[in-house]
Amino acid sequence: MEWENYFKEAIDYCSVAQNASHKGKLGNIVIYNVISMSVENFMTSLLIREGNFPEHSSISGMLHEIKKIMPVPEEFTLAVRFMNSFMNFCSLEIVPEKIPTDEEIARMVGFATLLKDWTSGCLLPVETLKAF
Repeated sequence: MEWENYFKEAIDYCSVAQNASHKGKLGNIVIYNVISMSVENFMTSLLIREGNFPEHSSISGMLHEIKKIMPVPEEFTLAVRFMNSFMNFCSLEIVPEKIPTDEEIARMVGFATLLKDWTSGCLLPVETLKAF
């Protein structure tokens, strides 16, 4: 199933982000992008499983779509807003790049991990979770 591919990729990205944030071998911009890919893929897997291909690729847009079909923990909205504060959206103005600190990366990894656990609970029966 297509949603499973997104889910597996999300888990892989989440693991890379967790390991990279502890080892300090990748820069925080790279880790931020890996976390973002993890979050996007968790949300995409959930939407596809529910029969909705995401209309938007932004994590805030996907979270909004998910909220239309199921209750979502309130802290996810705050976490998505926090992550978006580092996003360099297309703009005609020159916007300086905002590089997340180690503490901010830890906060984002924490969110990706919470999202992984929540998405796993929504998508998979308990006996299947052990395979991931």
